[in-house]
Amino acid sequence: MRAGLLKDTITIQRKVEIETEYAGKKTEYQDCITTRAEVVHNSGTKRIEAGEIFTSYTVRFSIYIHHKITPDMVIIHDGIKYRILDVNPQKAQQRIIITGEIINE
Repeated sequence: MRAGLLKDTITIQRKVEIETEYAGKKTEYQDCITTRAEVVHNSGTKRIEAGEIFTSYTVRFSIYIHHKITPDMVIIHDGIKYRILDVNPQKAQQRIIITGEIINE
């Protein structure tokens, strides 16, 4: 992996169960990893659902292999949240390629 390609900073968040004041549970995401990455736009589409226009696009993130990434985590890049669709470790290049999709909130 060429370190010069890792131009962008991303934050990876993990899912955490928080107990509310009324003994209920709430799911939140907390920062666990901030790292450098190569970010490449893969594809994008627009669709109409329930009278609203949704823009959906996928992005590929390449990071160093020493990070422990699971599909239930979330990536934040430039203030945009992405759900992880695929985690593909490539040991020969010492990197992990993560495919993410924008989360429309």
